[in-house]
Amino acid sequence: MKTKKLSSAIKAALTFLISLGILFGAYLYDCSIYEKQNPLKPSGANSGANGLWLRYYWYAGKHNTAKEWDDMLERLRVNQIKYAYFHVLTTVSDGTLKLHKLENAQKITKAVHTRAPNTKAIAWVYIGSAPQNGGVNLMKPETRANLVKEALWLVNECGFDGVQLDYEFCFNGDKGLLSLLDETRAALKPGQLLSVDTPMWYPFILWGWSDDYFKEVAKRCDQICVMGYDSYLYWPRAYAWLVAQQVVHVSTAADAANKNCKVIIGLPSYEDVTLAHHHKTESLANSLRGLNDGLADKGTVRSNIEGIALFADYTTDEAEWKLYSDYWLKCCK
Repeated sequence: MKTKKLSSAIKAALTFLISLGILFGAYLYDCSIYEKQNPLKPSGANSGANGLWLRYYWYAGKHNTAKEWDDMLERLRVNQIKYAYFHVLTTVSDGTLKLHKLENAQKITKAVHTRAPNTKAIAWVYIGSAPQNGGVNLMKPETRANLVKEALWLVNECGFDGVQLDYEFCFNGDKGLLSLLDETRAALKPGQLLSVDTPMWYPFILWGWSDDYFKEVAKRCDQICVMGYDSYLYWPRAYAWLVAQQVVHVSTAADAANKNCKVIIGLPSYEDVTLAHHHKTESLANSLRGLNDGLADKGTVRSNIEGIALFADYTTDEAEWKLYSDYWLKCCK
């Protein structure tokens, strides 16, 4: 009996190892041929309305030299960044900002408004949901009221042109986020941008959002920024397909719900190694391939896609900026 059990265990282990080997072999094969089969081409879709996520260093006052500010502002101008998402750090559990830096915020907004006049300075607010880290419960009215109050402080006192709410991780169908958007939109003045960072649309939902939930969010905001990364997909063509689906599904959902809500597709330019992000698969080049496939899809509402945004300023190297310039900023010949 023991011999039979041992034999079954060995067979199961061998089956697992063989399956793992097949998957790894398929991954290596896809990595070796996908880029060759799909040469990157300029899309010709750039309208000059792109975004960039910028590190909290600006808000925290860690960038002090004139050169640092000159370089940052020049980067915004040269790369046609209409939306500069300046990280104003996170909130604590009651919905208030962890850090209030009025002078630093005003320095940011004044510099952008005077020296990069085609760019809007947007306050990027991270709202953590994880309970183990003192997460924010958006079902509490008093918590939402504090978040709205902070949004008003950021636009009215600090001078930001709008706020971007980054609630992570927001599950599909979350009612608290919808209430927060309703209340924030009602408090902001016309012309003050309300932007939302979102997970990706995902087949069978899994860890993403459905078309219906994207519609509900789009009804309540001016801009949806899809975080087109951390997909848990390791095959280049699978990841590119998923990026293409963001273009199709989110543009269609937003346009159906609110034609004034525009979509920005966030693309990765970082090399962190995580379970969710395989940097050679989720590369800027592969995300641009997926973007182009999505833009070419007949189901896409092209007029709804305003631009792309890179994550992030502090991880994008010169080779990636060149890739962005050559294959996004420049139109097809």
